[in-house]
Amino acid sequence: MRTLIKDLLPHAPKIGLYVTPEIPQKRLRGATRDYAKDTRPEDILALYDGTFLGNGKDGAVFLEDRLIFQNSDLESPQTVCYRDIVFIESSRSKLRGAQIVMEVNRGRATFSVKLDLSRHPESTEYIEQLLRNVMLLPDPSNSKETDWAAVSRALDRLRSDGSLTEADYKKLMNVRS
Repeated sequence: MRTLIKDLLPHAPKIGLYVTPEIPQKRLRGATRDYAKDTRPEDILALYDGTFLGNGKDGAVFLEDRLIFQNSDLESPQTVCYRDIVFIESSRSKLRGAQIVMEVNRGRATFSVKLDLSRHPESTEYIEQLLRNVMLLPDPSNSKETDWAAVSRALDRLRSDGSLTEADYKKLMNVRS
């Protein structure tokens, strides 16, 4: 996960993105006191600051196994484990701003959550690319087994939204052993 963040997320304060070890303490404190209360600052690998004042109290923190975010003080914080993400779609519009919609599967329920990136819409492509990559990482708690059905569903969605070519889809589906 650390490698993916270093490779895919720039440390770019102008677009609200901060990568460890260069995350300002003020923003870490804001996030851990407001919406990521059960998170230790040293466990945060990256942070998106969605505030106007730069205090980190709205936005997202990226950890080894999950993302915690709060779009505004009017909404409850959301925690999304990367292994539970089954589909991602981003959108940008003048009326709704920029957002990433994630389909999250928890047990028998699948639901949508939206990460609002309207304060810094330029960060959307970076965060979307990171999430697309981490959703395909193996679940570390499941050491030797792969949930083939979940992988197959994720690949089907990537193929249907045009993110995965038919040829690559076929190659990946033939990897099963």
